[in-house]
Amino acid sequence: MQELKQHYAGRQAEFAAALTKVNRVLRSISLGRVALALLFLFIGYLGLSQSPFFYALPFIAAGFLYLVSLYNKTFLKSRLLQNLVTLNELEHKAQDHDYGNFKPGEQFVDPHHPYSYDLDLFGKGSLFQYLNRCGTIIGENKLADLLLTPRIDKQNIYERQEAVKDVSEHIQFRQNFWAHAILEKDSSFEVNKVLEWSKDKNFIEGKLSYKIVLIAGPLIPLSLLAVVIVSSTSWMPALMMAMIVQWSIVAFHSRKITRVHDVLSKQKQAIDRYAVLLNLIAMESFTSHIFQTIKMKAIEASAKVREFSNLINALESRNNGIANLIGNSFFLYDLQSIQKLERWRDVNAADLPRWLETIAEADMFCAFGTFHFNNPSYAFPAIKEELSIKAEALGHPLIAAVERINNDLSQGNPETITIITGANMAGKSTFLRAVGVNIVLALAGAPVCAKAFSCPIIGLRSGMRTSDSLQEHQSYFYAELHRLQSIMEDLRSGKPLLILLDEILKGTNSTDKQSGSIAIVEQLVKLNALVLLATHDVILGGLQDRFPGQVNNGCFESQVDGARLTFDFKLKPGVAQKSNATFLMKQMGIIPS
Repeated sequence: MQELKQHYAGRQAEFAAALTKVNRVLRSISLGRVALALLFLFIGYLGLSQSPFFYALPFIAAGFLYLVSLYNKTFLKSRLLQNLVTLNELEHKAQDHDYGNFKPGEQFVDPHHPYSYDLDLFGKGSLFQYLNRCGTIIGENKLADLLLTPRIDKQNIYERQEAVKDVSEHIQFRQNFWAHAILEKDSSFEVNKVLEWSKDKNFIEGKLSYKIVLIAGPLIPLSLLAVVIVSSTSWMPALMMAMIVQWSIVAFHSRKITRVHDVLSKQKQAIDRYAVLLNLIAMESFTSHIFQTIKMKAIEASAKVREFSNLINALESRNNGIANLIGNSFFLYDLQSIQKLERWRDVNAADLPRWLETIAEADMFCAFGTFHFNNPSYAFPAIKEELSIKAEALGHPLIAAVERINNDLSQGNPETITIITGANMAGKSTFLRAVGVNIVLALAGAPVCAKAFSCPIIGLRSGMRTSDSLQEHQSYFYAELHRLQSIMEDLRSGKPLLILLDEILKGTNSTDKQSGSIAIVEQLVKLNALVLLATHDVILGGLQDRFPGQVNNGCFESQVDGARLTFDFKLKPGVAQKSNATFLMKQMGIIPS
């Protein structure tokens, strides 16, 4: 960890030094622009009395325009360097498990999802926030989708592992990708608007009448303008009439043109950025199959998306009053722009979602690559056929390494159900979440927080944090029963599942809870499942004797040393023998000691 902190601190210092130099150049360019503007005015003033001075004005104006262009390029470089400084500062903090400045994915929180809510996959302090290095909303959506929907293809999981290893070695690419990606904000709404436009019908391109109008139409006003300039101004009324006809043709479609302009102009900066991101991918060298495929798609898409951006930029020129007046008076400029966009759409619209998917995949893999880079000791899991999970030194990735207590796990070898007993705060729930989170990571193709790990391709269900709902007129207990019913239906359909249950049937009396819990275990031993059931009811430990070879006992114990209560958070075989509720109530003065 210390080595990584020094690594990120060094990169932060390097980019900060470069940023200082670039900002110094920016100030010089700004002063140069002011100086040239003042010089232009001064030379113009002198030209009023001595006309030869006017010959210098075009050169001064050209120099000013050059400095404007240079300023824009240098300003972009400054923003990118600032983003890189910020990213390495955040990564430096993340080594101390301070990752709260990355986006938490609160939009993906779903209390009804089969496991994400129980495992804290989204929201503040979540696994998503810990992983998230995505710069685009489409990348975040892709990352969330992979966490919510485990892969079901063993070969695909292994290919993803290779892609994560591959991109983890490209820190400059990953950080440049992020720095460019966050230059402008985007949203799913904006992306969807572009995709909706890509499916619209043409109203210019492909129609013979408009093809003739757009070719022949500009010839009339341009010819009349030449006549007016060369021979006689008596043709001026005819020229004006021709210009009015041009404007009438444009005005007929003004509502449709404005709608297209409003949709695409708002996305121009995002599309510009997507073109840059595709180019970054296309310029990088990769070894993994997935990234070589992504690169091939990026090479194909980069020029096309850049062309799309340029066409939107051309349509944007209608916002310039002078350009709009001249363009539509002589060239039907708005219609010409729409025609080119529709022509681009006819050729490329079907590929646009695939190109966006390419960016999203690269963005998501950069997040996993950073996760692997920051945690080099984490193991890539082996995907096995048999219904069993084996883990050596398994821990929860959201607990800092200096505080984390790791445990071994062997589930399904042959026991398929482990009943975990223990006192409050002893670590039962954390252990269940550690298993669940690492299964999610494993099936996503990411490394897991363990020294060694193997698992099957398996569905995941949990019952750990059920809540009541006034909106759905559902009590806590009824909501929990619905969750258990859903789990049993999935199992009875033949799906292999890993089931994580924490203190089930809390909404009933202790006798009913015990008998109900025993009845559930009796059903689970008959079905295709691996089960971790955490409970305070030590009586459930007796099920190991009833179902030898199928049910196993594990426990987390607490230790009372005088006035101190301690935990070692180590999973041990057997049934818990100690409790701490009475001890804690005495310590807190709730009951007399």
